[in-house]
Amino acid sequence: MNLALRILFSLPVWLLRIAIFLPLALLGFIVIPLLVCMGSYRVRTSGSGRALLQFPWWAFLWSNEEDGIDGLRGGDAAQAWWMNKTGDWPDAKRIFAWSAFRNPVNNLRYVPVLSPKFRPARIYSIGLDHEMQDGEGGWYFVWQGIYSGFRYETKSRRCWIGWKFKPEDATGIDPHDTRLPRCDFALQFKRLTA
Repeated sequence: MNLALRILFSLPVWLLRIAIFLPLALLGFIVIPLLVCMGSYRVRTSGSGRALLQFPWWAFLWSNEEDGIDGLRGGDAAQAWWMNKTGDWPDAKRIFAWSAFRNPVNNLRYVPVLSPKFRPARIYSIGLDHEMQDGEGGWYFVWQGIYSGFRYETKSRRCWIGWKFKPEDATGIDPHDTRLPRCDFALQFKRLTA
């Protein structure tokens, strides 16, 4: 099956996932400010084993099991860029920016059916056989059953839609890969910075 047909068959599945995401993301613009105003968040150990700032259990979808609702990942050095960018912001602004704008409904990535587990033996791809690195341009289309993702990149732009599989996932997933335990969905149309 050629690329055009694979993408055509993927469109309804992508649209369904987006149709679930959008209303929840919009609802986040109401839920997140209310939670922040009420002080309904606390530090707890997330599924990643980190002590992170999180919303209550009933607002799980708007929490962030990897980075915390403030994006600071419990002080992890890998998030120093976010602290440098937002260090003089009040906590409320940082939480809203991270949880509503940068990572809306982040924990949808842990919901079965909406986000599949990685099954390397069932992952196939066409196009590049690796993720683009250091301004390398190109494209790939990767799929696992009904879940698929298309990524096109130039030195300055990225278009990524679908589940965040990579061609090299067919050979296995590093146990420290931040995409684990389930494959999240991407909807990125952005300019890349050098």
